[in-house]
Amino acid sequence: MRSSSAKGSINHRGHFQNGDIQGIEVHVKDAARFDGGWAFFDVQGNVPAAKLPMTAACYACHRDHAAVGTTFVQFYPTLLPIARQHATLSASYLKDEADLAKTVH
Repeated sequence: MRSSSAKGSINHRGHFQNGDIQGIEVHVKDAARFDGGWAFFDVQGNVPAAKLPMTAACYACHRDHAAVGTTFVQFYPTLLPIARQHATLSASYLKDEADLAKTVH
């Protein structure tokens, strides 16, 4: 994960990633190993990665807002149209998208 900035670019709207690495987390999908079929791990240097507890906020956020499965495909402009074409977008993402459209117009 990288931190974000709002100033420092010709882009004066929104945020963009800067070079500061905040941490490394890995999203592992494996139904045989994890309840619910997936888990997050925190990677810190050369020590074994630590599994984040299922109570961590990232699990609920991914479960409730991910576009495909438990992944945030909505933040990858190349992947989102493919997910839409293959009708793999989650109901929760489609609801979030519809709710956002109501506030923008």
